[in-house]
Amino acid sequence: MPREFTDQFRAAYRVFWLIAAGIVRDRALADDIVQEAAIIALGKWDQFKPGTSFRAWMGQIVRYVAFNHSRSERRRRASGMEPAAVEHLAEPVSDEPDPAALTVNARGELPPDQRHFDDDVMRALGELSQTARACLLLRTLEGLEYSEISSLLEIPEGTAMSHVHRSRQALRRKLSAAKEGAQETRHGA
Repeated sequence: MPREFTDQFRAAYRVFWLIAAGIVRDRALADDIVQEAAIIALGKWDQFKPGTSFRAWMGQIVRYVAFNHSRSERRRRASGMEPAAVEHLAEPVSDEPDPAALTVNARGELPPDQRHFDDDVMRALGELSQTARACLLLRTLEGLEYSEISSLLEIPEGTAMSHVHRSRQALRRKLSAAKEGAQETRHGA
C-alpha cells in the first residue's frame, strides 16, 4: 500500500465517513463503505493525479460506493420481503426506549457508541436528502468550507450553501415541532 495513500486516507477518514453516513444513514455501514472505497481506490491508485485533491478523488469513490449500496438496498427492499422479516414486523413495537440502552457514565455522558443519543435529531436528519444530509454533516461536524464540500460532492458551491442553509432550517422546524409535541403530551393537552 503506498505510504502517500495511507497518510492521506487516515488524515481524511472522518470526512469520507461523513459522506458515507450522510448517504446511507447507518454508522456501521458507513465504516464498511469507506473501507470498500479504500480497496477500490487502491486498485485505481495509478489513476490518481499527483497535485490534485486526494480528498476530492477519494470522496467521489466513497460517494459512488455509498450510492450504489443505497440503490441496491432499495431494489432489495422493493423485490419483496422474506417471511422472517414479515413476522418481525408483526411484533409489537414500544415507543419507550430500552432503559438498558440509555446508560450514562458517572459524569452523565452517553457512551460514544450510543445509538439512541437523540431520536428526534436522527429522525429529522433522516428526512433530508442524501446530498443535503452529507453537506450539513460535512459543514457542521467537520467545519469544511463550502468550496471543499462542493469539490467532495461534485456540486456547485452555491448548491452546497443552499443545502446547508435549508437543512438547518428544516431541522429547526422539525425539532421545534417535536419539542412542542412532547410538551403537549406531558401537560395532557
